[in-house]
Amino acid sequence: MRLLVLFVALSCLFSTNASPISSNLDVKKGSPLLRRQMSRYPFCPSQPATEALQQTIFADFIKLLYTQKNVTGAYNAHVDVNLIEHSPFGPQGRDANAAVLLNIIPYAQFTVLRSNFDANFGFIHLEIAGSPEPTALADIYRMNGTCIEEHWDVTQVEPSNATNPIAMF
Repeated sequence: MRLLVLFVALSCLFSTNASPISSNLDVKKGSPLLRRQMSRYPFCPSQPATEALQQTIFADFIKLLYTQKNVTGAYNAHVDVNLIEHSPFGPQGRDANAAVLLNIIPYAQFTVLRSNFDANFGFIHLEIAGSPEPTALADIYRMNGTCIEEHWDVTQVEPSNATNPIAMF
């Protein structure tokens, strides 16, 4: 029952127009060496990587998952088979997690507000269209070398009686 409630809630919350507004991550930035390293798919199992390469890999993951809504491509290229999932209703492991997201992300309506990567951790902040109120989502990922190995998420529905006009977004 809890998984069904989560699925329905997430299905209602997402939107189809993901477009980065502000980010320090750009796959096209970086040296020719970084771009050459990016062509070595897949990134899992993990290989040693500089932080600059991790930033580029994370930016590619964001592009695949949130902009192109290519769950299978993003997860197969960038997520470890033994993904550690901290969502209370999310399954453990890459394939089980991707199977859930395949029923959500392609149909979701959301806007990417910002993303960043530092010290093996990347985050992305999204505004999810919802009824009756929008929801803020923060996804946090931990990388080990070239591979995403761990995920957390935090959601909050914007209160209808919020007194802060710029709350959450």
